[in-house]
Amino acid sequence: MVGQENVEKVWKQNHRVIYAFWHGRLLVLTYTHRRQGVGILISQHRDGEFIARIVQRLGMAPVRGSSTKGGAKGVLEMVKAGQNHDLAITPDGPRGPRYKVQPGAAYLASRSGSALIPMTSSAKSAWVLKSWDRFMIPKPFTRVVVLIGQPLWVDPEANQESLQQAGMKLEEELIALTEKADQYFNSN
Repeated sequence: MVGQENVEKVWKQNHRVIYAFWHGRLLVLTYTHRRQGVGILISQHRDGEFIARIVQRLGMAPVRGSSTKGGAKGVLEMVKAGQNHDLAITPDGPRGPRYKVQPGAAYLASRSGSALIPMTSSAKSAWVLKSWDRFMIPKPFTRVVVLIGQPLWVDPEANQESLQQAGMKLEEELIALTEKADQYFNSN
């Protein structure tokens, strides 16, 4: 993991973090951040119950709600969960478009007082699915890398324009970090 000191810097200030990463890069991160009690938004639908049980077994904290259907409830539940847990979000999920940050990430950071932490993962050898998010599955025994960017703070009183600017900044950071992660094994 490269950049963990960025997270520790926020923790030393007695703040929580919101890990923000692309939907297609989440598999490695569910492993590297297991047993850390990270709050993750899980659908309220029937299939969400199955996912919530898996998330709990991995040592994470499922937060039941939706980012699409009745999204306000999901955001409120995440803000509440952020009082006791670090959080994790996929700002381009759950349906895309790929590598486009949706407005919820900046809003959540603003209202929770947590720092947004851009992060990504890549693998030396992986299968990439032909799904909307180009979901990456590292091949067995391959090397992986997790890159963690600088914390992004969003003003608690941020207006719509400020939230939009924070979302664009997060998107730029995530794109740059992902490009760097994908090149990591070419230079090392």
